[in-house]
Amino acid sequence: MRLSSIEIKNKCKELVDLKYKDSHKSRLDHIYGVAKMASYLGKKYNVDPNICEACAYMHDYSKYDDFNSLKELLSIEDQKECEEYPFLYHAYLSAYFFKKYVCDDINMYNAIRYHVFGRLNMTTLEEIIMISDYTEENRKYDDCIKCREILLNSDSMDNAIYYSLDKTIKHCIDEGKKPHPTQLLILKQYEERINNKWI
Repeated sequence: MRLSSIEIKNKCKELVDLKYKDSHKSRLDHIYGVAKMASYLGKKYNVDPNICEACAYMHDYSKYDDFNSLKELLSIEDQKECEEYPFLYHAYLSAYFFKKYVCDDINMYNAIRYHVFGRLNMTTLEEIIMISDYTEENRKYDDCIKCREILLNSDSMDNAIYYSLDKTIKHCIDEGKKPHPTQLLILKQYEERINNKWI
């Protein structure tokens, strides 16, 4: 029997509460903040807020997992990508565990998997989870605060997503790390989308 969106949300919340209730309180606060923002954006952009919350609850499920012991759960291609860009491990594993423990909804799986910086041609659900992660109320960095203002004062997520990608890429370069090539492609895609609105 297929779960309702409320049942999916409750199951995801139960899983993350069980995993983090006795440790990593700041991470749990962040997860709840992402869920709150995702629910708000879901209502604003006509995406089931229960589904948005469910993805938000699971997006950092594997944040503190031992990647070395779990990486074989991923495909060979994903393992190679994560070895080069380790910040993707938790997203790919979180999506894996969502599919294993909750349901096999591909749209939700992708929203969790690609939440770190998105992907080309994102669905609205994917955009919501990606930008909610960057702008939730517990984020106190100046760039996150500015991005949150852009997001909440706009009728589109495009400008906020572009801003978050631009700042994330610049921060990566400032730290002497190379951005993921897909980040650069997504940045260009949103730049074009923003510019085309004025044509």
